[in-house]
This record gives sequence, C-alpha cells and structure tokens, in this order.
Amino acid sequence: MQESESQKYKTLPKVLAFDLDGTIAKSKNPIEKDMVDVFCKLMQFVPMSIVSGASKEQFENQFLAHFPKDFDFTDKLYIFPQNGAELIEYRDGKWLVKYQNKFEDKNKQEIISSLNLIVSKFDLKENPEHGPLIEDRGEQVTLSALGQRAPLELKAAWDPDQNIRKQMKPMLDALLPDNEIRIGGTTSIDITKKGVNKAYAMRCLLEILNLESKDLLYFGDALYPGGNDEIVKANGFPCYFVHNPEETLKALRDILEVYEKTNRK
Repeated sequence: MQESESQKYKTLPKVLAFDLDGTIAKSKNPIEKDMVDVFCKLMQFVPMSIVSGASKEQFENQFLAHFPKDFDFTDKLYIFPQNGAELIEYRDGKWLVKYQNKFEDKNKQEIISSLNLIVSKFDLKENPEHGPLIEDRGEQVTLSALGQRAPLELKAAWDPDQNIRKQMKPMLDALLPDNEIRIGGTTSIDITKKGVNKAYAMRCLLEILNLESKDLLYFGDALYPGGNDEIVKANGFPCYFVHNPEETLKALRDILEVYEKTNRK
C-alpha cells in the first residue's frame, strides 16, 4: 500500500475520514459507482466521515443520492458540511443536524462587505448561469470566483496554483481577523467562525466515537502548505495524501482487503 507523507501505514484505522472534491469525487461531480461500492463495504467494518466546504445540498446531490436508498448509515457515516461548521448524523431513518456554528448577523454582514471589496478589487464578474460569486450558507460564507455552477474546465484553469487566492487571503485576514479563512476547491475561499475548520471537525468526530487521534486516518488531496486539508495535518492527525479519487479508491480497496482478512480469522 502507498505510504502517505505523514504516516506509514501499520495498523488498521478505527475511523476513516475524507475530503470530498478531488479526494473521493471530482470537483462538483457525482461520486462514482466504484467509490460508492467500496464505501458501503468499508462501513460494515469501520465508521467513516466526510468534511468539506460543500453545503448540505451539495453533499446530497454529489454524494448521498448515489447510495442505495435502503442503506442504513446509522453510526457508520458522519458528515461535516461547511468545513466542520455543521455536523449531520443519520438517526431513525433520516439525516439530523447534530450541531451548527452559525454566524451572528453583524459578523455575516462584515464578511459579505469584505468579500464584495475583493470582488471589486480583482474585477470578478458574475455570470447568471454560473451562480452567485458570494454564497451565504448560514454557517459559512463562500466566495466562488466564477460561481459554484461554472464548468469544471473553467474552474480548473482559473487559479491552478492558487496564486490569485493567495493574494486575496491576506487581505481578508486583515479585514476579518476574528474569522477562519481558507482557500478551498478550485476557485473558492471559505469563511467560518474562528477555530471552526477541518481539524475542529476531526476533534468532534473522535469525541463522539471515544477514540484518539492515532485511531483516525484522513484522506485529502490538498495536504500541502496552503491547501485546504493542511489544517488537519498541522494538528497532528494521521493523513494520507492522494492526488485524485482514483488513488483514494485504490488505497481503500487495499484497506478493505485487510479488514476482510482480519475478520475472517
């Protein structure tokens, strides 16, 4: 099995966690059937979690809608939309909100005003077909430089090295010192309450499961400096770096094989 930058694979994790876009699915694209199949099989052995800047609606459309309708996720899957600002659990046949970290109205207006300054300074143009540039998701405000619905090929070409957003972020840090500001996805900047991020989500997950950091393995495609998964690695959680969903799928099939062999003994 491939080794990550931060962990040599030695023992079976007691919980698996994942980024969404670029890790288990292509950006804003539905999860592939092969990934669904391996998730279903793995969840028979180990709880799993996904933490992403995506909204609840995006999780539903991109991920949950592609599982068997009768699949029971109870105690098997924990979803953290908005980079951990929200937790959704499956109970009694439906998804329920466990917690939410919503903005106060004053803070939200400060964030939107600051993002409007960025939109103006960088001359970002809204295309009605691609959706709004600034999206209020309740627990998170997101700047999508081309709009959330922009074609993937346009998004991929706009800021591939994050150079534009690396100019935006220090400006927003100065304008919004009491908020968490992260470069996300291919064109986005996500803003949550201070301290609310993917590492916060992982701590919440481990508390729910009564596990320790060493028991977790987090998969992400942006664990590099400045990447939107870096905060997980920086907080000492074991991580597995992948470049795309295909690499994740290969690693999960290897892990599944070990779980199956272990349980046959």
